[in-house]
Amino acid sequence: MKGGIQHICLAEDDPDDYFFFSEILREINDAIKLTWFQTCEDLLKFLKAGSNLPCLIVLDMNMPKMDGQTCLISIKRELELHHIPVIILSTAGHSTTINTAYQAGAFKYYHKPGSIEEFRKIVSEILSTPITRF
Repeated sequence: MKGGIQHICLAEDDPDDYFFFSEILREINDAIKLTWFQTCEDLLKFLKAGSNLPCLIVLDMNMPKMDGQTCLISIKRELELHHIPVIILSTAGHSTTINTAYQAGAFKYYHKPGSIEEFRKIVSEILSTPITRF
């Protein structure tokens, strides 16, 4: 896709993590649209509506009600959605959780950082994700 990432959907229940992500994103590239969801259910409703699909989804694993793993599987099972790269950004760092996410179709898995500088580095790496349109 020419022009790189233009729209990211972020599924994150922690307002502080959303704030850090959105502020760093704005610093790096304020032209990228960010749509925030505090539940996986709301993210899936938005995605299934089919209008304004994102170039990329950033997903937390530890979400209320539906967890991130179930959400990831749901996204990857949908014909209209399975092409969208899903990057996990989570405090869940056990190797089994990470491997299960990759098996379900995660593009990349990041452990949530402990500092703002590490967070900035991760967001920069996320923005370098190769995006393809079918």
